[in-house]
Amino acid sequence: MSVSIDWVDRETLAYRSDGLSVLVWVDFEAGFFSRGRVVHKDSIKDWLDKGGSVVRPVSPEERDVIIAAVMAHYANEGRACTVVP
Repeated sequence: MSVSIDWVDRETLAYRSDGLSVLVWVDFEAGFFSRGRVVHKDSIKDWLDKGGSVVRPVSPEERDVIIAAVMAHYANEGRACTVVP
C-alpha cells in the first residue's frame, strides 16, 4: 500500500492511499512561536477519488490509521501534534 501526506492548503492535509485521498483539517497550535499542530479528528470523513468525488465514508479503524500516519509525519518533522475530536 502506497501512502503519502501532502499539503492542500494552509489548514488541510491530504492523506493519499491506493488512488484515494482523505482531507484532514490541521490547525496551528496556540502561541506565537508554536510549531505544533492540532489535528481535527472529526474532519476525517470521506475517501475521495482523483476527481474529488466521495467514494465512501472513512471507517473508525481507517481514521485511527490516518491519525497515526499524520502524527508520525509531524514527528518526523520534529513538530508536536495533538488530536481533538
